[in-house]
Amino acid sequence: MAEETQGKDLLTQAEKDQAVKAARNNDLRRLIAILFIIYGVIVTIVGIVAPNMNGADTNGIAINLWTGIVMLVIGIAFELWCRFKPLSAEDIIASAEESVRKAQVQHEGSK
Repeated sequence: MAEETQGKDLLTQAEKDQAVKAARNNDLRRLIAILFIIYGVIVTIVGIVAPNMNGADTNGIAINLWTGIVMLVIGIAFELWCRFKPLSAEDIIASAEESVRKAQVQHEGSK
């Protein structure tokens, strides 16, 4: 029980809030969404500017345009998933407290 009480005092509320914000901002789903959206915009623009660039290879299908649109849809889906189902604050705080505990043990062991 002493460890449970000590675990609750490891981080201040501001540190907990900062850990939650940082973890949610650096969520892998958000990074994937950003990359898909950026590449989707680029490929879509190429598909609009030069729609028949590889027309002979694709039987006349504007492959860049369609691929760009699909990438945009996937990127938006990842972003919506990240917004509507964020990482659990309890899991983030528990992980941060565990990291603090490990750092304290390593620090005490090095003395």
